[in-house]
Amino acid sequence: MRKLGELEGVALGIVLKRQPCTAYAVRIELKASPSSHWRASAGAIYPLLSRLEHEGLIQATNDNSDGRGRRHLSITREGKKALKAWIKAIANPDRLSEIFDPLRSRMFFLGALGHQEQIALAESVLEALDLNLENSQQYVRQNPASGDFFEHLGAIGGVMNAESRIKFLREALTQIRRHKT
Repeated sequence: MRKLGELEGVALGIVLKRQPCTAYAVRIELKASPSSHWRASAGAIYPLLSRLEHEGLIQATNDNSDGRGRRHLSITREGKKALKAWIKAIANPDRLSEIFDPLRSRMFFLGALGHQEQIALAESVLEALDLNLENSQQYVRQNPASGDFFEHLGAIGGVMNAESRIKFLREALTQIRRHKT
């Protein structure tokens, strides 16, 4: 059994939670997520789901009852095994360092910009992060723990992640203002 990528694991998890569901329902849930890491275009999610079906991790049944020919997805036994392995793989320290953070990635190269450009960029990113925090907090309020408990925990993690990134960027901005290249 091959290792799932992040988006594959998330999509498989959504199918498990929502089954039977359509590919469109999976896409809508990804699109509604406050985590941009999970957002996926139709051009990415439909082929991904097709690949998961081809690999035997999900199965589709046709429903022509409404004349639209919808395909309802559900997870297979192999799919559940793959999902469990993907969930448990986070305990591996190497997996924890795989997190893509475009903010940190760009911070390493901020010296390519002029001092005022650095400050302006950091300030505009801080505004975007504040908006991200607001959206994450709203998502937590709209999806209380009385609903899906683990979805709620994940959403709380999103809020805390946004708060942490804001704290990091405020510190970086303070230091950038002091540091003249």
